Amino acid sequence: MGSFAKYTKYAVYLVVLLFGLLLGYLFFGESKNDKPIDVEAHVDKVTYTCSMHPNVVSNEKGTCPICGMDLVKMSVEVSTDSDNRFEMSERAVALANVQTSTIGFNTQNGQVTLSGEITSNDKTNATQTTLFDGRLDKLEVNYIGEYVRKGQVIGTIYSPDLYLAQDKLLTSASYKDTHEKLYAAARNTLGLWKLTDQQIDDLLKTGKPIQNFPLVADVAGTVVEIIASEGNYFKQGDPLFKVSRLSTVWAVFQAYENQMPLLKKGQQIEISSEAFKGTPLKATISFIEPILDRGSRVVSVRADISNKEGKWKPGMFVEGKVNVDSTGDSLLMVPKSAVLWTGERSVVYKKVNAIKPEFELLRVQLGESVGENYIVLEGLQTGDEIVTNGTFVIDAAAQLQGKNSMMYSNDAELKQNEKQHEHLNKLTSEQNQKLKEALNVYFDFKDELVASNSNKSIMFAEKLHKILVLVDQTGIDNNLQGNIKSAITSLVIIEKSKDLEKNRLEFKNLSKAIIFISSQITDYGNPIYIQHCPMADNNTGGDWLSLDKAIKNPYFGDKMLTCGSVVKVIK
Repeated sequence: MGSFAKYTKYAVYLVVLLFGLLLGYLFFGESKNDKPIDVEAHVDKVTYTCSMHPNVVSNEKGTCPICGMDLVKMSVEVSTDSDNRFEMSERAVALANVQTSTIGFNTQNGQVTLSGEITSNDKTNATQTTLFDGRLDKLEVNYIGEYVRKGQVIGTIYSPDLYLAQDKLLTSASYKDTHEKLYAAARNTLGLWKLTDQQIDDLLKTGKPIQNFPLVADVAGTVVEIIASEGNYFKQGDPLFKVSRLSTVWAVFQAYENQMPLLKKGQQIEISSEAFKGTPLKATISFIEPILDRGSRVVSVRADISNKEGKWKPGMFVEGKVNVDSTGDSLLMVPKSAVLWTGERSVVYKKVNAIKPEFELLRVQLGESVGENYIVLEGLQTGDEIVTNGTFVIDAAAQLQGKNSMMYSNDAELKQNEKQHEHLNKLTSEQNQKLKEALNVYFDFKDELVASNSNKSIMFAEKLHKILVLVDQTGIDNNLQGNIKSAITSLVIIEKSKDLEKNRLEFKNLSKAIIFISSQITDYGNPIYIQHCPMADNNTGGDWLSLDKAIKNPYFGDKMLTCGSVVKVIK
């Protein structure tokens, strides 16, 4: 019994020991050092965004629901306190293939492209006027393009003054031998009205004053404008019609304020038209208007064209290209790929730290494009390191961190601009109603561009033009007047062009003016959405107005129908 109890006691100890070891294994068997490493905890959190629409963010790969482009990886680690500065991870920069370039004074040649039209040569223009007061009974010149010769009978006029002058001459002729001076004075009076000696002699032979006196042209050329109409009374010196000798014509181009440093008198310009295919005509800039138009901010640039064959017609739309050398003007240049546009704003991203990938949003003022670059007027200095590839992804990173970006800014300058933009003119009810009519037609015009319907879009452009011309501009400020004039200028260009793509480009300038005009209208009744496509106009971006929040892109139509986003709402 003693032995049995002894062995039983040891067995119990053994069981307790084994049970303790089992519990120890269960609770402490996995060492902390042996725990599997959470790889995601040591890797930047990866999200995906759209290069064109940075507001689209996803945790998974896929395509953009707006434009269908593949989403790209984004990874953000560090942010800074500045609203314009932020820092990205090295891995995020590598994934985005971000590249930078140091800007300086460009040494490449480029071109400036100008739009314009053919006009008559003012130096060869002349105006046929009336030589005495009277009623125009008949006008033989009745269509544009008719050629008038000097000395040609162009109509008849009834003039009581001329009738009395003829009667006075006939009376003085009866006693010219005794009152020679009176006779000479009466004859000279008719001479001052440019009656020829033959006409005066014929009058003396018949002895009867002419009631419907023939008008004789004292100018020669092709009729370019008819001013008079039969049955109306005219005073001495009033114009009847205008003529021009079209053996030479002018090509008149519109150059914007920031293009002026590149253009000089004597530069060669290549002129082309959709009407003619082949080698462009080479001409020379003969005149640059010295006064800037305050409304449209343009000056006229003129070139003389020899037109002996009558090939170039006044009113014909033309394009001019001028080769410019940036080195001669010492112009600071920035690559086009570095610039992001939204409305009137243009921004770039500058790398501000040589060691870390830290970037800063800078607003810049740009001039004309020269080749693949823009002229920098303000905002950058030579030696600045600018992002030239992956710019949209950088902008998306800024938005993800809540920083200022291409589409959003809370800086004081932007707020001040918006405050100025929202200044309202005190419009009369008639002015307000007329601008509302114009805005409604603009929406119709925009819809036809969305549908890629060229003919109907031009029809609405003509209708919009007629409405804006009739707007009474009494009491409205220069800013609104300038935008109305700018809109009319764009509409004239659209009406003359039958090219849908060119009209879509000009629609950008039209929309810029109409956006301002819409901000001045009161009680429109519906919210108006300002929408933006960053890819319009060769990726420089373009805005437009819509009554529908859904995007329907007028710059691309069904090719990229939903590309764009709402940037502001006018209520």
